[in-house]
Amino acid sequence: MPAYRSAAEGEVRDAVVAFLRQQRPSARIIHEINASFGGNRIDLLAVDHAEVIAVEIKSEKDKLDRLDSQMAAMRRVAHHALAVLHEKFLVECPTNEHAAHFERNGQFYLYDRPEGYRYDNSIWIYPQKRRALNAGYDSLAKWPSLDVPLCQPLPGTALEILWHDELRLLCNQLGIAVGKRPTNTGMTRALRWNASGRDLTRGICSMLRRRECIEADNPIHDEARAAE
Repeated sequence: MPAYRSAAEGEVRDAVVAFLRQQRPSARIIHEINASFGGNRIDLLAVDHAEVIAVEIKSEKDKLDRLDSQMAAMRRVAHHALAVLHEKFLVECPTNEHAAHFERNGQFYLYDRPEGYRYDNSIWIYPQKRRALNAGYDSLAKWPSLDVPLCQPLPGTALEILWHDELRLLCNQLGIAVGKRPTNTGMTRALRWNASGRDLTRGICSMLRRRECIEADNPIHDEARAAE
């Protein structure tokens, strides 16, 4: 574990990585990756052949003040944008005896997501465990299985996660002319104009799967799929 990462964060991160490997066995896991040319850093990225899952981790030592901007940045580059919060962020809410997690002074309460995220299903809670007195009313106990985004392209803004050389290689693979000294902005516009959502999605995934990263699974070279 890198020196800059706390044991508290490492604990949550390890659990998330294990879950992603179970959900997407063929995906490449990448740690700490910029969401754009100079934007937010994503804690975890799982990149399959045509799918990107982004995850923000909030351990018991973190704060939630930047979560909104972090979620917005992840939604620009991924099919799934998730935040896994330590249970310390749960808040007590009055409820009835059927949905209760505990009783205090004759009043029933449940633990729920923090204010502003109560009904946001992209916010998951760590650890996975039963908290409710009645197991049938424990929606936060388990992380849900992730739907596979069939025929769903990545957002057009997902191209911003690619480096200059990756954009140029993708243009070459797709037969898109960009000139001798292309800029990131010019290549991004050309790709959006000339390529299909399928081509862009497969191409972006291919570039991320093959990228040399400081902390990630070994690179996977399957860029031929981008041109299928």
